[in-house]
Amino acid sequence: MPRILQLFNIFGALTEKALTDFALGLREHGYDLTIGHETWADEATVHSSDNELNRQQLQRILVEPSENIDLQMQNVATNVTDPAMLNLLQQPFDLVHGHFGPRILQGAAWLRKDTPLLISLYGYDVGRLLKDASWIARYRWAAKNGTVFVALARFMEKQLHELGLPPKNIRRIHLGIDVDSHAFKPTPAPAPPRFVFIGRFVDKKGTDVLIDAMHHLIVHLKTPARLDLIGSGPNDAALRSQVSRLQLENHVRFVGVIPFSQLFDYLHCCTAMVQPSVIAADGDAEGAPMVLMTAQAVGVPCITTLHSGNPETIPPVGQQFVVPERDVAALAIAMKAMIDQPPGARTELQNAGRKWIETHFSLKQTIQQYAELYREMIEGS
Repeated sequence: MPRILQLFNIFGALTEKALTDFALGLREHGYDLTIGHETWADEATVHSSDNELNRQQLQRILVEPSENIDLQMQNVATNVTDPAMLNLLQQPFDLVHGHFGPRILQGAAWLRKDTPLLISLYGYDVGRLLKDASWIARYRWAAKNGTVFVALARFMEKQLHELGLPPKNIRRIHLGIDVDSHAFKPTPAPAPPRFVFIGRFVDKKGTDVLIDAMHHLIVHLKTPARLDLIGSGPNDAALRSQVSRLQLENHVRFVGVIPFSQLFDYLHCCTAMVQPSVIAADGDAEGAPMVLMTAQAVGVPCITTLHSGNPETIPPVGQQFVVPERDVAALAIAMKAMIDQPPGARTELQNAGRKWIETHFSLKQTIQQYAELYREMIEGS
């Protein structure tokens, strides 16, 4: 049975759930899996499957900009001091799969041992991270040493090509969700209208744009509505101040961080989920948000922006609800259009969303494609 080391860095409950399901699915394809992770999602409910996974905590590897990336990466690969890493390096893995670009720092030690390295990229690691020329050089170093990079959306694939990475080192595989575990429960539009946002309160999520759009919807489009903001993050205080300044306290509720299992209590019976992603000033960007897939799988219509892989997750009939980034008026108009939809049009959108996720963003499909790539890399090593 081939042994695979998965390298993770978890950012939240949805990410943990997705990567845990991914790992378990690969195991069913005949792979013996070990997980090395820097962080784990404290706010996430402990899944029963967590106890079935062999997990080891790893120390974070920190690097500074360097004029000689080849020498820096050679040093990273040879000067390993983390006891957990040293223990893993003694084990005979057939392939190492890192999730998010910085995992090449841990993966370098296995490249030195001629173990195939696969790196999956998810968003910030082809945006903000690559504003740093040293990280571009590290990606190129990794590719030169045989690393295969997986992009989860077309725009990311294009960016990797533009970096000069060889086509043989780039693949595209959508990150999917376990559609079968998400019951399709479409509901009529609620009265009064209620929208939901789920995510970290960071710049790339565009939560401030959504709050401005709520103000535009209520004040200029004369359409009362409510908004539940689920999450937390460094922009929390600024967002609360924005809500107060715009006098939206009776319309916007800060729910906070909740376990994955409770997300559906807020998603069901809402008008739509809104994911108003933007490219942040520092270049940070989304990949293809899992929450867009999850919402549509259970029957919740979505509104999002022309950002990164977001439009790829929306069916053709839903493209009318994909608006330009940072366009407050366009976002508010899309929200009003969602409210004003006739019941038949809403039902069509809900059915199309579920079918689109089943067809293009199924975890089974993702796992099958990765399993085939694993075999190809192991047999070719």
